[in-house]
Amino acid sequence: GDYIKWYPDMSQVKSALTVCAWIKKQLTGVHRSWFSYIIRQYTHDILISDAGRYNFIHNDRLDVSSSVSVPLNTWTLQCNSWSASSRIHKVYYNGTLVGSETVSSAPLKQGGFILLGHDGGSQDTVEIFGGQMTRLNVFSKELSTAEITEMYNGGRCSVEAEKKLQEVRYITWESILTQTRTGNVKEVDAGCPAQEEEEKPGDECQCLRDHTACGTFCSKKRTSTKP
Repeated sequence: GDYIKWYPDMSQVKSALTVCAWIKKQLTGVHRSWFSYIIRQYTHDILISDAGRYNFIHNDRLDVSSSVSVPLNTWTLQCNSWSASSRIHKVYYNGTLVGSETVSSAPLKQGGFILLGHDGGSQDTVEIFGGQMTRLNVFSKELSTAEITEMYNGGRCSVEAEKKLQEVRYITWESILTQTRTGNVKEVDAGCPAQEEEEKPGDECQCLRDHTACGTFCSKKRTSTKP
């Protein structure tokens, strides 16, 4: 397969987190999963698909597919948030809250792996992502609606919202870029303008694209590798 997989320290997000990424859906189907955090097979500690069908926290699914329309080849900001204190799992598309549910307040289990580009607990080909992604961050708090809306309004090439949230940006896009890539993960141009050197965290959005799984990953480089 084609994916990025690693075993992160999730201790700083065990009681609260928000996962956000700009996603470009490129394959039809509602099960195509771009983010998963798995402790053991068939248990979805976190699972997010690109069209609203899969939004799992603590193996509880929130299906918002009837509330969202995700066109192909269009960038969408997708966020999932949760905290033990609120016990609420929330799903946002393009800065708008589209669904929520009450879930467990238990701490997130430790010792699992993150897999980008597929449901980490499945081998089903209908769950292969096959699109592009950029600016994926895992924050160590339950972001507010206002914070997520500001991120969306800034656009996928902006790093201003990330700067404001730097203290809680726990798993960063920059760190994800250093992880080992398996299979046919390619870099493509994300179409973001070059920024000044002090804006390096966003830079020009060089991207990785996996034709069958992962997607677009921005880096600081100013060149791109085409498939």
